[in-house]
Amino acid sequence: MKDMFQPDNGLVQFLTRICDLMLLSILFTVLCATVVLSGAAITALYSLTLKMIRREDDGIVKDFLRGVRENVVPSVPATMLLFVDVLLIALLCSALYAETLLFPPLMFVLLAMAAVVLTALLSYLFPLTARFENTFAQHLGNSVRLAVVNLPVTFLLTVVNLLPVLSILILPGAYGYLAAFWFLIGIAAGAYLNSFYLRRVFDSPAKKL
Repeated sequence: MKDMFQPDNGLVQFLTRICDLMLLSILFTVLCATVVLSGAAITALYSLTLKMIRREDDGIVKDFLRGVRENVVPSVPATMLLFVDVLLIALLCSALYAETLLFPPLMFVLLAMAAVVLTALLSYLFPLTARFENTFAQHLGNSVRLAVVNLPVTFLLTVVNLLPVLSILILPGAYGYLAAFWFLIGIAAGAYLNSFYLRRVFDSPAKKL
């Protein structure tokens, strides 16, 4: 029985990681509520989850807040693109539930494609900003290149990042439960899952970032 509560026990490590992700998700939600710090919060989130994958995290609160502080300015251009993406998704969701046709079906498809492409680029852009020191133009160029070269990974990252919206659209009756799940752990868990794939992409010898 004593072995079950040892720090190196698999179950203990799993439960500890779940608690870490819950704390991280709550911190992230609080920072995103300020709106202006949302981009820095996403960058800090990926900075920490990438460290967690490498087992280099020192402390959830300390590392996250330091990541936010260090990325307030570097994340500004990516945050502008994030706002555009959120606006597009909100517009598309409004069109789905509108009683009258807001715009032609072709326009809806084009806007949906734009939102997906932008989400795919942001799926790399924030982690790149968190992991590497480069100009925004270089990060954006690398995001495009990585998204094209790693299409299967890009698909997975994009689906995970759009899953909060998709799950609520598919199960609108469970909105409250789904929102609670994503805010309490889902967002951080999604970033943690994405970080497994991002680590392989970033650490590949063929990738020069």
